[in-house]
Amino acid sequence: MHLAARATADGTPNALAVARAELRARGVDVLDLTDSNPTRHGLTHPGVLEAVRRATSRAGRYAPDPRGPVVAREALAARFGGGPDDYFLTASTSEAYGWLLTLLADPGETVAIPAPGYPLVEPLARLAAVRTTEYPLHYVHPYGWSTDTTALARVAARDEVRGVVVVNPGNPTGAYVADDERAPLVEAARAGGAALVSDEVFGPFHLDGRPRTLAGEERVPTFALDGLSKLLCAPQLKLGWVRVSGPHDEAAAAVAALETIADTYLSVGAPVALALPDLLALADDAVAATRERLVGNLATARALLDDGGWRVRRCEGGWTVLVDAPRWRPDDELALHLLREAHLSVHPGWFYDLPTPGALALSLLPEPAAFAEGCRRLRAAVDALGA
Repeated sequence: MHLAARATADGTPNALAVARAELRARGVDVLDLTDSNPTRHGLTHPGVLEAVRRATSRAGRYAPDPRGPVVAREALAARFGGGPDDYFLTASTSEAYGWLLTLLADPGETVAIPAPGYPLVEPLARLAAVRTTEYPLHYVHPYGWSTDTTALARVAARDEVRGVVVVNPGNPTGAYVADDERAPLVEAARAGGAALVSDEVFGPFHLDGRPRTLAGEERVPTFALDGLSKLLCAPQLKLGWVRVSGPHDEAAAAVAALETIADTYLSVGAPVALALPDLLALADDAVAATRERLVGNLATARALLDDGGWRVRRCEGGWTVLVDAPRWRPDDELALHLLREAHLSVHPGWFYDLPTPGALALSLLPEPAAFAEGCRRLRAAVDALGA
């Protein structure tokens, strides 16, 4: 049997995975500051499952709609703007990416992605037989991150580039698209004949920054992604959505083609889709509770890791904070040392293609006591290397 190259990946575990497995086999507890699964940290709104249970009684008759039930899309439009026909429901944000890669690029064509960034779009693009190319983000302390819009314009102008992916706010950068970046970003895509794909799943979780959105952008074809996995801390519900906007004729053509793709899959389950109006009614409380956790843990990181050669980078929003440790070792070696010696799991910066050595990424989701203990272990273990 032949397996397509795009469906197979190198399954060799990296050194961190090997060390983690060895510790697990020995029964050693590891304090995990990489975990971004909110269901393991008590953050899923308690009303979520009850809302789906109530909707299940209305899901007995199958009435497929490629875009998703109109009652769900009306609820999205009421909360986020636009009209019901601007929205498509998907089984996840990852599926939404897959649909958009199919929509925008033929096999062998390219989409531009930000660097540094979370390694999600590359494997999804590989499955769609689409290439990726990077445009750079730069960090200046303490001001934060910025998009190199000049470099982006050069990338978007290439004939094979069909889409520009923006993660807003970024993961792990935590940076929203700045007000003075929006027009150059839109113009780069428009001039290059590319569409914008804006991943906005972390949008409501603003910390140091003011939330900004590209959803509803009218000057260039724009596809804004969001979903329940972050909004309600409920990844197990498997529901996301895409909002389509842009110049009228281009948006209409995109909607028609996207409907063909959606009709081919019909992947959204009726119970969660029909429950969406009730689920969205829980969103404000859910976001407030999660933001309280994030804000508190970010304050802890700054209190414990922001002096004496340590630096906590500016974090405008999202679920991750970046910390620059004293550069006694490269970040990959440092993360391995922390795992083996302090039984602490953190992500090294190379995981996200961060260009600076010594950068570590910490999840802000863990319970406050565990997060504080992790920061103390991190500080003690690294400082001991330089003693």
